[in-house]
Amino acid sequence: MIREKQRVTQGDRHSKNWIRQIPDIVWAPFVAGLLILIVGLLGLAFGQPWLFPSLGPTAFLQAEQPKQPTARFYNVVVGHLHGLAAGLLAVVLLGATTAPPVLSTGELTAVRVWASVLAMFLNMLFGFLLKAPHPPAAATTLLFSLGGFKPTAADAIHVVIGAIAIAVAGELLRQIRLKAKLSEA
Repeated sequence: MIREKQRVTQGDRHSKNWIRQIPDIVWAPFVAGLLILIVGLLGLAFGQPWLFPSLGPTAFLQAEQPKQPTARFYNVVVGHLHGLAAGLLAVVLLGATTAPPVLSTGELTAVRVWASVLAMFLNMLFGFLLKAPHPPAAATTLLFSLGGFKPTAADAIHVVIGAIAIAVAGELLRQIRLKAKLSEA
């Protein structure tokens, strides 16, 4: 019985060791790519554009800097939600909904600039108030204020689902890495 427990304990240690032994130079790029793949495959499976540019920096944080508070599940989800809210509010409040989208037209209008200024201000404010800073959420904010996303329920839902998908997968992989690193100490 004691030998069996020792074997299980050694087996548990061995299973954590292989993860711990993966160097960061291999782990981080692999996990970042895997996170993007997961969201992309989900989007393809459901025929929805759930993969968007600000998820790249989110994957980067979760994979390369798993100890950072900004990489936590709460920060990822709430950060993208307040980024979304800030961008939507700014566009609606300043009447930028009819201005041409900057990324597809190459035309930067004054109202889009002012919407971006207000959106960034609100994004930072919400991050402080909700104790949920997440730098990639600033990109989500600008995607709305510059017209990459439209101020519609459909685009908002795409952002929410994409953010939740990467947050769930990223948190799982982040916790695996953190636990493996803790057992190293």
